[in-house]
Amino acid sequence: MKDTEKVQILKDLINIPSVNGNEEAVSDYLVQLFGLHGIKAKKIQQFPGRTDLVAEIGDGGHPIIGLSGHQDTVKTDSIKWADDPFIAVEKDGLIYGLGASDMKSGLAEFVIMMIELKDMNAVTHGTLRFMATISEELTEQGAKHLTELGYADDLDALIISEPTGVPLENIREYFQGGAFIDPHEYFKLQTALETSKQQDGEQHFIVGAHKGWMTYKVEARGKSVHSSMPSLGVNAVDSLVQYYLAEKEFYSKLEYQNSLLGKTVYAPDVFHGGEQVNSVPDYAYEQVKVRTIPEFPNNQLIEALQLIITELNETPTIDLKLTVEYSEDPVINFGRSELTHLLQENASQFLKQPLPLPTIGVSLGTDASEFVRGNPEMEVVILGPGNTSAHQVNEYVDVQVYLKMIDLFKTSVISYLQK
Repeated sequence: MKDTEKVQILKDLINIPSVNGNEEAVSDYLVQLFGLHGIKAKKIQQFPGRTDLVAEIGDGGHPIIGLSGHQDTVKTDSIKWADDPFIAVEKDGLIYGLGASDMKSGLAEFVIMMIELKDMNAVTHGTLRFMATISEELTEQGAKHLTELGYADDLDALIISEPTGVPLENIREYFQGGAFIDPHEYFKLQTALETSKQQDGEQHFIVGAHKGWMTYKVEARGKSVHSSMPSLGVNAVDSLVQYYLAEKEFYSKLEYQNSLLGKTVYAPDVFHGGEQVNSVPDYAYEQVKVRTIPEFPNNQLIEALQLIITELNETPTIDLKLTVEYSEDPVINFGRSELTHLLQENASQFLKQPLPLPTIGVSLGTDASEFVRGNPEMEVVILGPGNTSAHQVNEYVDVQVYLKMIDLFKTSVISYLQK
């Protein structure tokens, strides 16, 4: 396939709006594209207008590598973009557009790799299974559904092509804001940044571990009365504030830490209480998103929070309730690194970057949390052509990195399947 065709496929995907929905239009495009090259793809309807997609090449046997990407994007403020975010624009070697980095470039590279390997008849042993999901940005429901259907059960390795690039000038800040690297590797990286003449403008990393996450709501109920007689009622905001202070103290005292992922990260995001200024509020709530680590996993966190609520509810005027809205476990590779090593060994052949794909841990989450729930033994590799412009205005991907990473994956995957 010519480079111009590969770039056009990415542009086509960007031009399909799929902001937390409408993924079926992306699936339809991919089904047609796969079909042109003799690859049968199966749409799996999950909600109206929202479909997951699965396609395979190979002999159906092991090794089996899963290739996963999500079809949805985050919302964006179109007014702040230099150009229409729903129309791919190519400028100075970069492609701009919503999802260019997160992660339609990653999705496109897997599709192109599958097509090229099929056209070459290169997968004569083993299997490649492509899985495109819905709703990764909000709920990971697509990955959850595919996992429940068994698509992760027999995987030996899984690659998720989330954006993993960092502009060279932002490396220091990157590791001060939720990413974790071995100190020795960081020293090597800093030295390479100062001495290396091979510069793509970005340094890409393999994410070998990431935190889990959980969103929950704590509701407080009271008794509404006229604000001129507050002593006759029960102010739900007061109850919620008492809980919030206890919750904040609880998180501040957590000492659990993971060498790859750091500590649990607590972020109370939404508070709401009261409807009008002349009535004591009888309802208030808080919503929290917390990033979790294996040393203090989600189930233990839920138990601890429920204990705080149970103790506070012993006060007659306090009525609190905890609801866990979404819960995804941390992801860490335990001893499986064959594919990781192949990608690192081949990286210098294709990417002109200071170091060949150092392994790091990050605080963000991916669909891997759901797939690992179904198959905790497989190797998980998170690597993709995008960068830290994801979720930002004027999101972009470097065209040459996008093209070269396709070849990197092809070479490494063929070697892995031939082992």
